[in-house]
Amino acid sequence: MATRRIYICGEAVLRKKAKRVRQVDDELLKLLEDMAETMREAPGVGLAAPQVGESVRAIIVGEVGEADEEMVLHRLINPRIVEAEGEVESGEGCLSLPTLQGIVLRPQRVVVEAIGPDEERLTLEAEGWTARALAHEIDHLNGRLFIDRAEADSLAWMIPDEDDERGYRLESVSLAEALAAFQRLIEKARAES
Repeated sequence: MATRRIYICGEAVLRKKAKRVRQVDDELLKLLEDMAETMREAPGVGLAAPQVGESVRAIIVGEVGEADEEMVLHRLINPRIVEAEGEVESGEGCLSLPTLQGIVLRPQRVVVEAIGPDEERLTLEAEGWTARALAHEIDHLNGRLFIDRAEADSLAWMIPDEDDERGYRLESVSLAEALAAFQRLIEKARAES
């Protein structure tokens, strides 16, 4: 396993519709394991292949059980939501839009069909945060980011703040300002490489 670079908002691969996986092979299995390692290191609760530069329909989503349980990782190939119900507004962020958050309306419950790493057909039913993470990662496979769904006036940077009980404070930002900041981040990374 290896960690991979997480692509940032503004990089083209994040806006492409990912290609359907036709064959589960060693290369895809390695990609899934690298994604799991990358997500854990980030840290995050989900990751889509386009976020590590691979335009294929594969995602990793973590599901936390009871308080003392370790996170269960779902490795899903060609996932699609076949059923969704309820609506919940909540704050959401993304590893490809570091430190940005916004209020996004997502289903309370989803049913996802996919293929697992061993090529078996899976049906996964999820509620709450896991349903939100599945919907978020499947959006990535269709070239959509959470900012496409967020309430425009809800976008904010999460600024470290030791005086706040959460450990951060929110600083409002417009979509245009956030996109410009991510573009500067991309340009800086290119200049350093």
